[in-house]
Amino acid sequence: MAPTPSSSPLQFVANVRLLLRQADFPTAREPLTVARHVLECFIQQTRLISSRDNGPGIDTGDILCEGYLCRAAVLPQPTIDVWDWLAAEQEWQQPGLRAEFQPPATGGVLQPPSTVHAPADGACWLGDLSLLTNPGALPHAPRAMFAAASLLMVGDAYGPGGIGALVQPELGEKVTFALKPNRVYVLRSGDTLNLIAARFGTTVPTLRRVNTDLQKLQTIVTVVGDTLNFLAGTYGTTVDTLRKHNPELLRADGHTVVSGDTIASIAAAYDTTNRTIRKYNPVLAETPSSEPLPLGMGVAVPAIRPSSPLDPGQALQVPSVTPSTLLPAGGWIYLPKPRATTATGEIDLDEEISPPATADALLDQAAEML
Repeated sequence: MAPTPSSSPLQFVANVRLLLRQADFPTAREPLTVARHVLECFIQQTRLISSRDNGPGIDTGDILCEGYLCRAAVLPQPTIDVWDWLAAEQEWQQPGLRAEFQPPATGGVLQPPSTVHAPADGACWLGDLSLLTNPGALPHAPRAMFAAASLLMVGDAYGPGGIGALVQPELGEKVTFALKPNRVYVLRSGDTLNLIAARFGTTVPTLRRVNTDLQKLQTIVTVVGDTLNFLAGTYGTTVDTLRKHNPELLRADGHTVVSGDTIASIAAAYDTTNRTIRKYNPVLAETPSSEPLPLGMGVAVPAIRPSSPLDPGQALQVPSVTPSTLLPAGGWIYLPKPRATTATGEIDLDEEISPPATADALLDQAAEML
């Protein structure tokens, strides 16, 4: 197929549709998705990631892929159509290059356009792109693959300037990403967060953590008998998350250290975690959880314990999708990586942890193969 203003020389061999989330601050603890990017690429699967290679953005069992970007578009965020990125027709921008997102004006001042950069997470459909339809839907193609994906690098070693400015317009921007099998799930009739968590050996809070759409909140009014433990169980969340979304629950009372008190024992006594105790008391940030604390020291602890009755009539923010809420059949969600992780993500200061392989080392290996 001859090149046209809307396609690259490799468009006729494109074999993957990528959906990538552009974050406001990609390295933030809780990045906000500002735009969604659709990329069509011609790629090849290069190798399977082993336990020696995993690191940031790459896990054991992932498949390292590399190729060239053919065309790209930007989709609105948020959306109610979870398959719009698989619609055959998109508002494609300049061929061979990532699409530009125009942020809304702030205070009447127009912001400069931006695009998606690595690292970025999302999903991909690897298959015959001629099967895509309008409106978007997951094609019935048994040999195709629907999986999660993580963008690792764009532009290869050349970057966007110099020789890259000559090479990339000819073939399209070079892309390297990790294809993550079994990390997305198409919802079936009757599915709930409880059922999915049990089926895949995870937890409801973990499913929420990897699916921002499941983190939406609603306001409830407490009644007689409500406690933080009861609300956390009812709405499939944690006490710490309830405190995070409801600052009025974070009032601190003092605890005076007696003989034998440690961070761990105080956390257990107040039905909280070592991490919360350290958060309330920055002076203890580097103190091991089992180390005895100085006698008479004042330690700030949560005033409202998880088991303490809450005042009736109190307005609180809780998750809008409960563990037993029926999820819309035909949609899809992300699944967490298949290995054990702590629910709170707490770091044990007493444990020696070997540093993981650096992202630079992994990407250097990928660059050598290109």
